[in-house]
Amino acid sequence: MNMQLRIISKEIIKPSSPTPHHLKTHKLSLLDQLAPDIYLPIVLFYDSSSRVDDKTSTATINSTNNISRRLKNSLSKTLTHYYPFAGRVLLKDNYVIDCDDSGVPVVETLVGSNMFDVLNFPEMDTLEQLLPFNPNKKHLSTHDVTVAVQINYFHCGGVAVGFNFRHIVADGAAAIGFIKNWAKLNYSNDDHDINIDVSTKYAVVDCTNIFPPNKEISGYSRSINEWQRSTECVTKRFRFNGSKIAALRREMIMEKASLNLQYRPSRFEAVCGLIWGALLAMDREKHIDSTSTIATIPVNLRNRMNPPLPEGCIGNLFHAVTCTENNEAGDGHYNKSTLARNVREFTKMVSDDFVRKVYQDGGVVFVNQYKEAVEELLKDGTNNNNTTNSVRMFGFSGPIGLQYYGIDFGWGKPLWVTTVMRLNNVAMLLDTCDGKGVEAWVGLPINDMSKFEQDLGILAYASFTSSPRSRI
Repeated sequence: MNMQLRIISKEIIKPSSPTPHHLKTHKLSLLDQLAPDIYLPIVLFYDSSSRVDDKTSTATINSTNNISRRLKNSLSKTLTHYYPFAGRVLLKDNYVIDCDDSGVPVVETLVGSNMFDVLNFPEMDTLEQLLPFNPNKKHLSTHDVTVAVQINYFHCGGVAVGFNFRHIVADGAAAIGFIKNWAKLNYSNDDHDINIDVSTKYAVVDCTNIFPPNKEISGYSRSINEWQRSTECVTKRFRFNGSKIAALRREMIMEKASLNLQYRPSRFEAVCGLIWGALLAMDREKHIDSTSTIATIPVNLRNRMNPPLPEGCIGNLFHAVTCTENNEAGDGHYNKSTLARNVREFTKMVSDDFVRKVYQDGGVVFVNQYKEAVEELLKDGTNNNNTTNSVRMFGFSGPIGLQYYGIDFGWGKPLWVTTVMRLNNVAMLLDTCDGKGVEAWVGLPINDMSKFEQDLGILAYASFTSSPRSRI
């Protein structure tokens, strides 16, 4: 879809209060170094009915101007608490942020198209136009901003707010926390920040005492970025409606009950098991050793540490666990309920004690294991296109359960929240607006995608074309 989009303003928004001198440098941790140096894009869509009642041209222009002023003012106040987001990453200085208050770029556009045309037929190329720039750049540098925003005003009165967060500064929880608190300040339209979450008063936390940075790790992380940025990768959206998720979970419960095992999968676990099973079946057809197929799952550490870390604090506070198949039958076949249960078993091991043991003494053992794993992954080439390598690593991620459908800037709750990431062998899982389903943006090599779409489990439970407006 080719939208009629016109840029009406570009502005740099700086924190409303200067960052104190003693806070001018924010050190990034080992976990930040391990995170991919890419942009994490998020787009939120809001209906027109809660924005302006009079749809005349004059009313729409006045409403847009009022929204613009209010958003920029509240963003400026929010940045005083998230001051590293207004700075720049200094890569050559071993990963620190220069909190120089250089600001966050904000682009505003007028979109001649109807927002519901986008919602009815969401396409990656269309959604990218709603972001301040294409987030799928291969290489980032100090000159690349930490956070950027684009506010899109549709002709119909709807609004879409697009974000690009630099991942080495913010994971999904940090990004959502920032958006939530910006929305709260904007909603209140107060000169003070009394409505901001108490946890946001401590949004900036130095975690380098637990996860000290490592000078050797950066090159390996960069190799993983290149491996995931295949030009021959295709990303497609699969929607698992609430009724389908419920049926999938019932099937998994019955499969485990037949083995005298009690297991009730979460929505995330169920979809992970289904997708993982489809990939294993596809690899078996290609005569690839499926025992070398692993899934990686990021586990949020904020509420697993003792004491807990602030819920919305910035940075990458997750540990990526690697899950293996654990074939219970021993026959080379893997049912989706077993795979879903494996996801739970591996992720529930992550506790405060586990984390402190893994990263003790600067995480030397873990870092060495990480480097060996990357070398093994890339030994047959770095493009990861033909998936005939001895290892297939598939990543599951996404901000499921972070309640972003409650983010209200003063225009009501969003109709749809989505991402725009193109990563090879990665599935980004998000909530549907009713909180009962799951949307999965799946990136695979072109040849693999055509086979993945024909998997019987995917065909049974996923919809390829349904609108995010669907409530089914």
